[in-house]
Amino acid sequence: MASLAWCGVALSLAVRIGLIEWRTCEWLESRIEVSSPLTSWNRIEEALALLSKGISPYDGDVVHETPLVILLFRAASRYLPFSVGYLFLLLDVCVAWALREIAVVHQKLVVKRQKSEKAKYAEGVDCVLVLEDIELPDLMVFLYLINPFSIATCVGQSTTLLSTTSVVLSLLWALKGSVLLSTLFVALASYLSFYPIMLIVPITMIHYDVSWESRKPRISFILKISLSFIMWGVMLLWLSYTAVGSWQFVNAVYGFILSVPDHLPNLGLFWYFFMLVFNHFREFFLWTFQINVFIYCIPLALRLRDHPAFMLYAFCFLISIFKSFPTVGDVALPLALLPLWSHLFKYMRYTFLASCMLLAATIIGPIFWYMWIIAGNVNANFFFAATVLHSLGQVSPNFCMTFLPY
Repeated sequence: MASLAWCGVALSLAVRIGLIEWRTCEWLESRIEVSSPLTSWNRIEEALALLSKGISPYDGDVVHETPLVILLFRAASRYLPFSVGYLFLLLDVCVAWALREIAVVHQKLVVKRQKSEKAKYAEGVDCVLVLEDIELPDLMVFLYLINPFSIATCVGQSTTLLSTTSVVLSLLWALKGSVLLSTLFVALASYLSFYPIMLIVPITMIHYDVSWESRKPRISFILKISLSFIMWGVMLLWLSYTAVGSWQFVNAVYGFILSVPDHLPNLGLFWYFFMLVFNHFREFFLWTFQINVFIYCIPLALRLRDHPAFMLYAFCFLISIFKSFPTVGDVALPLALLPLWSHLFKYMRYTFLASCMLLAATIIGPIFWYMWIIAGNVNANFFFAATVLHSLGQVSPNFCMTFLPY
């Protein structure tokens, strides 16, 4: 199994390199499934062109990427001896490595915890306990790299990949017990796309769960995590301010995410509704939609308080479904984490239906887009139906897994 998985890894990397060399990125960059106004490589190129002319990229209404990311790619385009596409390939390899390490560390921690608490368990629960599976780490690498969503995100040079890298590294370092590094990467993910700010809740609980043998008082523990997170967040914002010399980026990035002024069709649920709603109702429904992303954190945190890693997985699915400008890269992350609970797959219901919904949405979405925008044979309702189906395809496995034996 391991050799077969690594053959698949080699094939997926070869596919990425081939697509980069064949300039497929130029087509994928314009696909709304892969790039959004926040993560589009075309808009980063626009920002770099403005900087080269001595103009702030935030003077207009085109660039909505964070300053540090723009400066990163400015340096990369100047000094890297290879195409920027290979930088995204390296990020994908970094994510795959982190997923492998997460699988190894997570299994060891859960098995160790189960052995110490086995006397408290009821009889007949062995079938739902985690067992050490030496093939799982390689399988997670294989499933992530072979996923068409992750391939499209990498080749399309969507900066969603930076947020994905930050989230998986925060989970890895939280499982390893490093407060500074885990909060750094949560702050970085929040800095890049705002919505991962909710992940500080499961990250805090993971730290508390990892230190179960020598737990400190909860209040002091929560304060330590919170102060570390705030410190990194303030530092990132201050570095951004010093880089561009103004606070324009705050409104251009986070104001854009929260106010959703751009109704360009995407995989989310915002664009269609706010394209039709009356202006005097817009603010009310805007608050409702944005709060909707975070409101589910409370019941999920209470329900999954003893399983914080799974809570993080559920939060990642919530972000990919309800954020204002989602892409397929947001879906690739929770799908990559799902095999951590493969021992529970046999208890899931409606897996075939959920898989078919996600597959059907992936296929018919581009078809309906072409029929609507290019051919003009249908209206926006068809493409919105595909995006709703895409969201339902994500909700189904998340719902089924959340209310299993927990």
